[in-house]
Amino acid sequence: MLELLAPAGSMEAVMAAVQNGADTVYMAERLTAVGRGERAFDRDEMSRALRYCRVRGCKTAVSVCGLYTDETMEQAVEMARFAAREGADALLVRDVGLIDALRRVLPDMPLWGDVRLGVTCVEGAATAAAMGLSRVFLAPELTMEQIASVTEGSPIPTGVYVHGPVCVAHSGQCYIGALAHEHKSDSCMQCTEPCRGRFSLGGRMDERPLSMADLCLIDHVEALQTIGVACAAIEGRSRRPEYVAFTTRLYSRAIREQVLPTQEERDALLNAFSATGLSDGYYTGETGPAMFAPAPAADRVPSRFYTELRKGYTNTELRRVSVQFYVVMRPGEPAVFAAEDERGNRAVVQGYEPLDLGRQGVSEARVREILYRTGGTPFNCTGVKCAIEPDLDYPDEAIESARRELLHAIADKTREPVTVDEEPMPPRPEGREAEGALKLIIQVTGENQITPELAATGPDLLYVPAEILAAGNADLEPFVKRGTKIVAALPRVVSEAEGPVLRELLAALKARGVTEALAGNLGLLPAVRQAGMELRGDLGLNIANSWTLKFLSRAGFKSVTASGELTARQIGALAKSADTEMVVYGRLPVMVTDHCIIRNSAGRCSCTTPTSMSDAFGGVYPVEKEFGCRNTVFDARKTFLADHPEIYTGVGLWGLRLLFTTESPRECVLITRRYKGESDYLPINASRGAYQKGALWN
Repeated sequence: MLELLAPAGSMEAVMAAVQNGADTVYMAERLTAVGRGERAFDRDEMSRALRYCRVRGCKTAVSVCGLYTDETMEQAVEMARFAAREGADALLVRDVGLIDALRRVLPDMPLWGDVRLGVTCVEGAATAAAMGLSRVFLAPELTMEQIASVTEGSPIPTGVYVHGPVCVAHSGQCYIGALAHEHKSDSCMQCTEPCRGRFSLGGRMDERPLSMADLCLIDHVEALQTIGVACAAIEGRSRRPEYVAFTTRLYSRAIREQVLPTQEERDALLNAFSATGLSDGYYTGETGPAMFAPAPAADRVPSRFYTELRKGYTNTELRRVSVQFYVVMRPGEPAVFAAEDERGNRAVVQGYEPLDLGRQGVSEARVREILYRTGGTPFNCTGVKCAIEPDLDYPDEAIESARRELLHAIADKTREPVTVDEEPMPPRPEGREAEGALKLIIQVTGENQITPELAATGPDLLYVPAEILAAGNADLEPFVKRGTKIVAALPRVVSEAEGPVLRELLAALKARGVTEALAGNLGLLPAVRQAGMELRGDLGLNIANSWTLKFLSRAGFKSVTASGELTARQIGALAKSADTEMVVYGRLPVMVTDHCIIRNSAGRCSCTTPTSMSDAFGGVYPVEKEFGCRNTVFDARKTFLADHPEIYTGVGLWGLRLLFTTESPRECVLITRRYKGESDYLPINASRGAYQKGALWN
């Protein structure tokens, strides 16, 4: 049966989830959720929440889903230790370095790959398993057929989010908050949802082209179970407890009883808990403008609806823990009562000596009747075994007292400290000094930017979109003659259905003599290796700490790119166990989305025409076609550091990358020469990016 994973951002929400049928509740400690609107627990609250769930037979998962810098890595590990000691059943993780550290620190603790790992294919699931994860949550953009294919081929169980708010960007690949809006990063759960705001696509500032309807797969839970998905998850830790109660109840009933919501319940789900509507478009493959439609006009539900929901979890106890009772009564001996729950917890109570009446006394039927009365407790009596000799009498009140004492004793046993196998925190990895002069790396996004004039600037490496290289039309000879290494920049996202296309693309590249690939997703590693190509790491790998860098070095990456959310000081603190580069110029990508934003708005695709969207503050975000008719949205401002080279010199870098997106061929040359100290060109609308203020745990 599908496991139902429900969210909780408060103790009341924990109660709402447990009392409405959640199998597992997930929550976060405040270290990992410090942004506006995020709800999380301090340690005392989390300890109480975990005990509450344990007593009631509900499993728990603690989210440690941020990216962690060298400064905060030890805090994250200590928080994971705390959760393990308090009895959490699993940890939700996405930071590669933290995963590697926790596999050593807590070798027996199950680690679940968060949706922000961006697993979209079998290779991604296999990579997650090789990292030591015991479950992985798939990207919400997958169709039912793709979910089935990944689940069938995955070496570990898969989970799917079935309800709740969903971001227009691929999880783990959204940086709009970090780069464009007050440096509030989704990477440390500080997202203020700027994508929900108004943007113009050329008309009036009255559109919300990035604000998506909530995910709703209530009609598909049976199919998910049929195709082998292990866990159905509800999103929404920041939402009110009544939302948790209602959605958990509906999905629990759909899973366990195959009963779908009534029309009245569907209306309540929409009108009470969704401001943007509900959609199953990703799952069915019917994507498009309908996934962004606002909720239809409707009367809001009355306040008594919320009152009734609260009564459902504050005034009742869902009897979900099976318990059996045992009774022994003999003449001249104290009565003995015992109980054992489904988890093996046992308790024994010694009672009064029964009276020998010499005639009919208490019956086994009466004892069973009293012991079965477990209402108001988390326990459900499933059997009573009696050994009662005849003609003995025993008062009902004493039997009831024994029952209460036994159940309290068993509940207390589940509150006892948990023994955890722990190892020391692995030491910070050692780095090495970069050798020689800083490498100059140029990345282009358009074929027209590949010119002899750019080749004349003498870059050491040239990153070119794989599709452009495979087409074979670009004139790369001037670069090759100057000794420039040509590297294929791979798509940021590749779904299971696109796997064969990627493998064909890699084969074509290898045939053209391209031997290296730039990858920003760990799921691409197997395909690149099978093609016999070497790897370089892109921004999408979210390298924020020395442990991640070391892991990727062991995985065979020739070089890696530091996260654009780090400060230059934090980049300097990284132990460079692999050659490390930094994007020192260009519009950094702020999101990758499966949607064609322009087509959704205008009704037609214009992939070959440069397009953009603007926000209410005058920022203009270029939108470019991505592999598979996706879109990449780039920052409204260009990161420019050439006038302050002290920001990137002396921090142990191997290379500097210039990222060209909307620049003309001439501007590409001028910018490159500026970084070589050969011009004084200054681009308009420039910024320092996040390299001075940072966006991770500042």
